[in-house]
Amino acid sequence: MAPQESITPLPEPPALPASDIARYSKVFDTCADTTLEGAHYMTPAAFAKAITPASSEHAPGGPSLYVNFFAVADSEARGVLSKAEFIRFQALLRQNGAAALLPFRVISHSNADSVDARALAALAKADDAATNYLKDRPQATYAEFAQLMDTSHAARIRHAFSGADPQGSGCMPATSLHAVVSEFVPLDPSGLISQRLPLLACSEGGAAVGYPLFLALVSLLGDPSKIRRATEEVVQSQRLKAAAQPGAVEFSQAAFTAASSLLSPLEVDVLFTLSAGHDSAPVTTLAGINAVLDACHKSLSPAAAPALHDVPTAKPARSALRETVFQAYNFSIGAVAGGIGAAFVYPIDLVKTRMQNQRSAVVGEMLYKNSIDCFRKVVRNEGILGLYRGLGPQLVGVAPEKAIKLTVNDFMRSRLTSKDTGKIAFISEVIAGGTAGACQVIFTNPLEIVKIRLQVQGEILKEAVGATTPIVRRSAVTIVKELGLLGLYKGASACLLRDIPFSAIYFSCYSHIKKDLFHEGERRLGMLDLLLAGALAGMPAAYLATPADVIKTRLQVVAKSGETVYTGLLDAARKIYKEEGFKAFFKGGPARVLRSSPQFGTTLMFYELIHRMIPFPGDEHGSPADRLRQQSRELSSQATLFHAEHALRILHNANYKFGTFSQPSTKLQPTSQ
Repeated sequence: MAPQESITPLPEPPALPASDIARYSKVFDTCADTTLEGAHYMTPAAFAKAITPASSEHAPGGPSLYVNFFAVADSEARGVLSKAEFIRFQALLRQNGAAALLPFRVISHSNADSVDARALAALAKADDAATNYLKDRPQATYAEFAQLMDTSHAARIRHAFSGADPQGSGCMPATSLHAVVSEFVPLDPSGLISQRLPLLACSEGGAAVGYPLFLALVSLLGDPSKIRRATEEVVQSQRLKAAAQPGAVEFSQAAFTAASSLLSPLEVDVLFTLSAGHDSAPVTTLAGINAVLDACHKSLSPAAAPALHDVPTAKPARSALRETVFQAYNFSIGAVAGGIGAAFVYPIDLVKTRMQNQRSAVVGEMLYKNSIDCFRKVVRNEGILGLYRGLGPQLVGVAPEKAIKLTVNDFMRSRLTSKDTGKIAFISEVIAGGTAGACQVIFTNPLEIVKIRLQVQGEILKEAVGATTPIVRRSAVTIVKELGLLGLYKGASACLLRDIPFSAIYFSCYSHIKKDLFHEGERRLGMLDLLLAGALAGMPAAYLATPADVIKTRLQVVAKSGETVYTGLLDAARKIYKEEGFKAFFKGGPARVLRSSPQFGTTLMFYELIHRMIPFPGDEHGSPADRLRQQSRELSSQATLFHAEHALRILHNANYKFGTFSQPSTKLQPTSQ
């Protein structure tokens, strides 16, 4: 069958995901070095810097060869590259056959349908049959070029191994492995894979590496995205919970080999050795495989490219209706999580309230020595159920309270996050938290005043035993009727004084503890991580807001006969300080910390876990799994670019003369940045 004499025009490259476009836009903005008519452009040198893998950046002739792809990317032949052209070039790398198409376009001067057969002969010189076929032909078509480039690549691998095995033993010295493999796959000399390559020699007796294992290694690392796809295939087939901590997800080599259709048994053996860190490893973890992929990604990624977690994952814009539904979704999850957290710590909250309402200046009023004594006496005098006095209205009120706090904080953070960097300034975090605290007072104050009066009711009933006028236990509904609408907001100023700084401190600390202590963004946080982050953030927030909480409690509780009556915020602060001293402002502080810390730890843990389990439809972007998929796409495209550059390197070593680039149009006057 005669070979096709022409090729069809280049098809439009596949569309890139929004997260990839954001990432490549960041690379372009970092590397663009010329301004034309107010717009930023790349010169050939800047383009080479933007696409050259970190492992090749300082290699002999590295950037000078990658720069030859500029002619392919420069679709308008202006000598400079726009952002749209740069992103289109990145999309071209995702196209099937790009590893052959790119070098073909370079040596065919972009538009020709054939190339000089002598160039292809240089690529295929390790393949005797290909050399014989090309020696009397002046031109080669693209179809011939693509086929012979693929087969000659395998021939060069065989030739490289034979050069390292002069004795013809079928094994190469372990000391030569890194140098030979580096010719076909990118390796960071100080990276994890380079450090563990000697382990492969251990599996062969410690001194040499056999030809089959060498082929498996080159095949495995030649397309690292295959590792990711194979791992996902095994996870799905075994129904493993890959969303858990990666270090807790284990694979046996036998099961992995049986479940994967993408890797050969020997490739799986190589993968397990590199990921587990010891030869012939029967078991490895998802975290170990991720470490191998991270090492491959680091070697293939340009030095100018930011880390994956440094680039915001773009989310599709929501319509007004969809945004409303999304906020209702957040509100519902916040209500459920808040109810769970409140029920969990309610007994501590009751003890805290009883301690704060104790008036030490009145003789005979020292009912409780400390929080533990208070807990014991409540159980003894009122039973276990006494610890949950007022829980009903608390659950009714805490749902909207916690829901509005969490929803407003998320909403404000999303609006204050930079669209360019995906990061939020610390002062913006404080503002977001403070705004959430202020909004929650709408629900918090009525809830607090009813809850507090129910919580101290046990004390009043105990003191009224034997009184001539019996006191009847009041329900929450009765208290609401007595207070009226305005009465429900008594002490609201103190509530604002407490909730605004509490939320500002809490949410800021929570965000930074997750990021700085538990390394959110680099890994998926587990239940314990989320619980500890929420609990730790609650400690300073709760204790520092205790003075305002004491004042609020005094204003909202009905004073008994002989007790001091407070007329307002400042009046309460002055009288408490005068009668009880500065320490009175921190009464119940430890109990407040013991309540708020686990409560918010539990609430935030369930809030985030429910979001993971029930994601908002179509809004799953930015998850760790999404970033892993982005990494897999980049591994595939960057490996394609590496292999395309490798073809140019062979031509370069054969003294092939590449073309030159056109200069910018005289209509455009570049200005270097």
